[in-house]
Amino acid sequence: MSKPCSKCKGEMSMQILDPFQGEEGGLTLSVQQMPSLICSQGHKRFIHIEFAAQLMDLLASPDTFSSIPSAAKKGLFRKHYHCPACDVELPASPNGLQAMEVVADLPRAEPFKVRIEVPVFQCSGCGKASIHSAEESGRLAFKATEHAYRSIDIHPT
Repeated sequence: MSKPCSKCKGEMSMQILDPFQGEEGGLTLSVQQMPSLICSQGHKRFIHIEFAAQLMDLLASPDTFSSIPSAAKKGLFRKHYHCPACDVELPASPNGLQAMEVVADLPRAEPFKVRIEVPVFQCSGCGKASIHSAEESGRLAFKATEHAYRSIDIHPT
């Protein structure tokens, strides 16, 4: 039995949320079929106290973006990014998106999916798409997850 709703004291029950999304710096993520505790008034709560942080950590992890090639950072004073395949300098701004899906298999929760559209830089030399770095994409995903949580007004307790 879960604790009562902290806002209205109503009974909370486990439900699957409709998809919700967040965006940061061109990276968009859509959380799909995430479990949540919801009361009859529609107040939402994470299924356990660590849940929100666990999802954010998963999406911020450089390992999450390891399937997309990372550019090489070069330059002594002014850094430039170069294609990991042919070493041509990449454009300064992203010129495409690459979609990926992450399965969030978190402790004490049914697995659910997060669809991520990552800004990529298309090489003018060989046409290969890459991200600047997995760490940078992880930072964007972390912030986008914060925005997603706010968009549906979900809380830890």
